Amino acid sequence: MYPKLIMTNGEGEAIPLERVPLASGERNEAWLRDFLLRHPETLPAAEIDTAYGNLIPVCRELPTDAGPIDAVFVNRAGALTIVECKLWRNPQARREVIGQILDYAKELARWRYEDMQRQVSRALRSPGNALFRLVAERHPDADEAAFVDAVGRNLRAGRFLLLVAGDGIREGTESIVQFMQEHSGMRFTFGLVEMAGYAMPDGRLLVQPRVLARTVAIERTIMRVVEPLAAAGQMEAVEEDDLTEEPPILQRRRDPALLEADRRFWLRFGQILRLDDPSQPPPRRRGFGWARYDLGLPEAWITAYRARSVDLLGTYIDFRGEAGARLLAALEPERAEIDALLRGAVPEGELEWGETPPDSRWVALRLRIPGPWTEADDARHLAWLAAAGNAFVNAFRPRLQRLVGTAPRA
Repeated sequence: MYPKLIMTNGEGEAIPLERVPLASGERNEAWLRDFLLRHPETLPAAEIDTAYGNLIPVCRELPTDAGPIDAVFVNRAGALTIVECKLWRNPQARREVIGQILDYAKELARWRYEDMQRQVSRALRSPGNALFRLVAERHPDADEAAFVDAVGRNLRAGRFLLLVAGDGIREGTESIVQFMQEHSGMRFTFGLVEMAGYAMPDGRLLVQPRVLARTVAIERTIMRVVEPLAAAGQMEAVEEDDLTEEPPILQRRRDPALLEADRRFWLRFGQILRLDDPSQPPPRRRGFGWARYDLGLPEAWITAYRARSVDLLGTYIDFRGEAGARLLAALEPERAEIDALLRGAVPEGELEWGETPPDSRWVALRLRIPGPWTEADDARHLAWLAAAGNAFVNAFRPRLQRLVGTAPRA
């Protein structure tokens, strides 16, 4: 049974709304596709993964070698969402559409930004960097180079939000999720969204989106301390496929007991962390020894980490590229106020503003605690990282929102 929706009239009378199929009359999959492109806010992308919120419609029928993608969206941070629309009635169609959207993801993962720009321009019949122009129309201060880099990184990593949107798909969702999770090594996030239709008393159609199923992104990412960055308390991500030799530190991190201890540590971190800013999404563990706070910008983010090899805890905000450099320069007049806020909240540790050529500028707070660390040290580490994370969000997020003119994200 489908849930009923109730509306009230001016006299407070309850009027039940009847569920109606979307696939009726002139409504078909093309209708649903165009509806979503006209009203991207109806797609619950941020509910599935906050990194994909604030969708900007790109195009319909994006041409690929795996077939045309129904609808493509992007956001200011360069996160790509692809949508396959299906008003289905038979279970077999469910597996077919899942296989189809997986084929799209595999094809896009072979592209560079130049390929994406070319195909979007073809679909829109608009020359030049049409993809970025769509973003710049919504965000005039967006930096083209930073956006291009962000989209390129996501393409190379195969990092997308894949959405199947349709009607009549309430049954069999568990098997669909299981089917998706069998694809080991996937780096995308998947969501199954039902678009439920209800008939209004005046003849209009009410469309209500519901997230029926979702998977979490799985990324094969390892953290390696890089000497030029270690002094600043920073780290860089290294993809497994890019490693030509395995340093001893990576061999140790394959120890199941050590991996499980790290997983438990960051799980506890998420449980104890209390952020003063209710609109800041919680940090996500992104690899061994680190978690990242998404600020909704491609050129700036906050990272918390524990580096056993150098006896170091740290939290830092990283500003990348020319756009990041401009943001940090704009914050320079407030440096004393920012330092006072950070120091007042976290008096223990070293605070430094610096840069790592060619394109990284940062503000780092780090604490050196001689090892070897045991589980008994975890409580101190968790308390320090939680205080530092909250302080960095308070110090930088509202200032960055003011600079780029963005509203807080729920």
